[in-house]
Amino acid sequence: MAKNLKFKPTVKDRLFYDRWQYSISFLLDEVSCLRELDHAYIDLMLDRRREWREISRMRLAKLPGQTPFGGTIMSRRSKEITKETATNLHYLADQLLNTKTDFKLVTSVNQAWVYTNSKTLIGDLADNSNLKYKQFHEAVVDRPKNSVRLKESKYTHRSYFKPKKLTVKEKESISNFFITQQNNIRLSPAAEGWMLTPLLRTQDYFFMDHTGDSWLVMLALICPGLFRKTVDIVTS
Repeated sequence: MAKNLKFKPTVKDRLFYDRWQYSISFLLDEVSCLRELDHAYIDLMLDRRREWREISRMRLAKLPGQTPFGGTIMSRRSKEITKETATNLHYLADQLLNTKTDFKLVTSVNQAWVYTNSKTLIGDLADNSNLKYKQFHEAVVDRPKNSVRLKESKYTHRSYFKPKKLTVKEKESISNFFITQQNNIRLSPAAEGWMLTPLLRTQDYFFMDHTGDSWLVMLALICPGLFRKTVDIVTS
């Protein structure tokens, strides 16, 4: 199976988690029970989840106008944990425990990602019919670390904002700064649009392009801790 896999390239400045070349993502009910690859732990977590859901059902059933499953409120968490669910989890755990290659498993609710340098492991997981909506990616390193590649740019650096709630005065101050310095600094479209709204919280995908460190120093005087990282801009 591994020979027939088609990996979607993910262009990056480094491998996945700075180590892994390949990844597979998929859906599997209750896969977050595999945060520890231990069969006893999996059974313990499934039992706990059954108990939590039964308590939630009972509480919601007592509320006026609620169905026994709480309508849409519990639509995801009220799903029955069956013997098949447990079997599928233990089977996947065995696949990972028995492999002789290194890997990294990341889980979130019913979704998981496995990172590895082994196409054989990816192929084995691809053959697991219990895993749904499988996607395959390959990290393609096309630039130095801590850099972003653009076709062209007159700037040397890109700085990304931190998620941060500002005061009204702080936002007014940095908005005025960006207006006066718009010939020297380029804001991302999302950050530029945010400046025109009454919203006070910045987002981690906001960025500004600039040359040198002086702009960061000046902005730190206006609003300390505004940025989470700065990377080099590479053009090609």
